[in-house]
Amino acid sequence: MKVAMATKDGEFVTQHFGRSPSFHIYNIDEDTYEWEFLEIRENAPACEQGHDSSAFAESIANISDCAAVFVAQIGGHAASAVSQRGIAVLEKAGHVEELLEGYITYLQKTSARVKLRETQKKITPEALAEHPCFAESAKGRYGRLHLPTSPACNIRCRFCIRSCNDTEDRPGVAAGIISPDEAVSIVGRALELSPNIRVVGIAGPGDTLATPAAIEAFRQVHEAYPELIECLSTNGLALPGKSEVLKKVGVKTLTVTVNAVDPEITAKIVDGIVFEGKPYEGLAAAEILISRQLRGIREAVEAGITVKINSVLIPGVNDTHIAEIAKTVAELGASRHNIIPLIPQHKFADVPAPTCEEVERARAEAGKYLTQFLHCAHCRADACGVPGETDFSAQLYSGKVLETFSHG
Repeated sequence: MKVAMATKDGEFVTQHFGRSPSFHIYNIDEDTYEWEFLEIRENAPACEQGHDSSAFAESIANISDCAAVFVAQIGGHAASAVSQRGIAVLEKAGHVEELLEGYITYLQKTSARVKLRETQKKITPEALAEHPCFAESAKGRYGRLHLPTSPACNIRCRFCIRSCNDTEDRPGVAAGIISPDEAVSIVGRALELSPNIRVVGIAGPGDTLATPAAIEAFRQVHEAYPELIECLSTNGLALPGKSEVLKKVGVKTLTVTVNAVDPEITAKIVDGIVFEGKPYEGLAAAEILISRQLRGIREAVEAGITVKINSVLIPGVNDTHIAEIAKTVAELGASRHNIIPLIPQHKFADVPAPTCEEVERARAEAGKYLTQFLHCAHCRADACGVPGETDFSAQLYSGKVLETFSHG
């Protein structure tokens, strides 16, 4: 990278761009950030001849291969013309070596920020291989921690019962709700109990985006433990417009539960939603939910977040529709699919759980479009440890009781 200095003596930048008799050219190695003097380029000062336009153009051409030029002063028109050639104009007088060192410090910080943004933009394959809810290779080897920060939900699913207890072993259940301010200390304690934890997830017991609690918890955890993978699970209703803030607080993997992409089927699964403060039911609710889910998935993928889709397999309701879900979300960029057998409860208590043959058939059909994740452990919203191997949730969350739970 070449840098031009408007200087007479090579020691101090003292010259106005239009009056500089020469430019001293330096090179900065973009790998080592070491600099060296290259040459002196004589210049015909444009302002010495009444703002000679041809001389001015020659001055710009004289430094056209430079990334930046240091000058003591430059007029607005000249600065604009130089900048349009892709040359950074740095209006600053001073000792040449000090200016170079200061510029190098700036370049190093800028490079570090760019690299950080790139690493935060998308999870690496190596890191993803340690995510027990995304990678088969992580099974039995790496752990995850769920922080139960979400006290409310914005949709009413017919198969879902949110509960706070320490006995049931299923999604939507936690011993209680923690505040975002408790998250960092709980992560620290969890790592003491299970050092092989690689993932901090928030999956309920309510929807993670129905309140600001999950994002605030992730913000604090990411600041304290930036090396951990942060993973969010959501029904997707409030997902659109959130991708950038999720990236900012460290979220690299996202799970969206999509049980149908046909409003008529969704209306059989979801009784209603609360959207922008208003309740909706039936087809109206289903259409809004599906639209928001698909938009949110697309935005997340475009932001570099790795997206997995969860689908609850409900015999007689969406069992012949699973492949269509996979096809639709694959086109949006989702990379994995987790088909979860229905747990008969709530308004689907009389619907039998799908048989192994029905699950395998759905996976085979959906697998034509998306990689199937086969080792879901139906984790609680306060799970801690290696799925199927260890469970430290009692040590972390016992005694925490939620008095009420809100569906909007």
